[in-house]
Amino acid sequence: MKKLLNMSQPPINFKNHYFVIDFLKTIAVQIIILHHLSNYGPIPLKVHELLPNFIDNIRDYARYAVQIFLVIGGYLSVRNLPQALKKQGLLKTIFNRYLRLIPTYVVAIIFTMVCAAIARLVHYEDYIGKPETILQILSHLFFLQNLLGYDSISVGVWYVAIDWQLYIFISCIFFFFKSYRKILCILAIIMAASLIYFSKNASFENYFFYFAGAYGLGIIAFLAEGSSHPETKNPARILLFIFSILILSETFFEIYFKNILEIIIALILIWKGKNLYRSETFQWTKICIWFSQRAYCAFLIHFSLLLLGNTIFHYFHFESPVIAMILMIVIWLLSWVFAHILYIFVEFPCRKIQLR
Repeated sequence: MKKLLNMSQPPINFKNHYFVIDFLKTIAVQIIILHHLSNYGPIPLKVHELLPNFIDNIRDYARYAVQIFLVIGGYLSVRNLPQALKKQGLLKTIFNRYLRLIPTYVVAIIFTMVCAAIARLVHYEDYIGKPETILQILSHLFFLQNLLGYDSISVGVWYVAIDWQLYIFISCIFFFFKSYRKILCILAIIMAASLIYFSKNASFENYFFYFAGAYGLGIIAFLAEGSSHPETKNPARILLFIFSILILSETFFEIYFKNILEIIIALILIWKGKNLYRSETFQWTKICIWFSQRAYCAFLIHFSLLLLGNTIFHYFHFESPVIAMILMIVIWLLSWVFAHILYIFVEFPCRKIQLR
């Protein structure tokens, strides 16, 4: 583990890291990877024979960990967005966000296509997908695959497309409405529409307003803390209280666990979200940052290893649940090894590619 942590490790600036955010990202990405490992291919079917309750719970509930990323995404988006819009303008700010996302995304997609091609040579299941078309690949390059009706090449790319939509949405609000009170009013209306209607209708899952409630809660949590934007502290806290009541009142009729989780994460971020690391000496803090930094890479690359792992399991006609569980653990470990490589050689160096 120590060698993996230190291999070409960029220096860590503890002043740029929030402990609670790194911790939540680290936990959430593990849950998402486990969720996908428990849903696709013959491996989880065999592991289910050994650990039925664990696999069933991961299949049914682990997908809600995405809500953690959505709230954190909203929280972090406001951190530097006003300054970036003031300095760079709307279009340049949005395009720089695209440049931040796309290099790692493209490399992960190419690797996934190679792994899927190998998987198709051995066996075929629906989750592997049919051979990719040029138009399908082009739609992915602009995060439009779901909007245009193309199948996703990898399970993680839909979230990147939604994150891109949400960032454009909030950038436009902050650019066109200079007053924070007006921004909070517009945000509150869209969040209410999302939480009350859009987020309960699966037909809207490919559009940002399905997730605007969770993302908006993260934004409100950042503004409610008050240190960076003291004029928004009380209005933002009032909004958060109103949405908490709204969500909890809905619970009396039908439980929406994802909305309750969003409120909990927003409250945690208000409470401890801006707390920096207390010490640079503890190895566990470095481990937490290590996983957090590579969360985006792991989110994109793990499906490729899942494809290869299930292909090996199918090719050798394994029947043992124990072997299936070992392979699942190996896939999880390799996901982080490949995420580290992707981070070191693609994501981290490509951060310099920005319009000035």
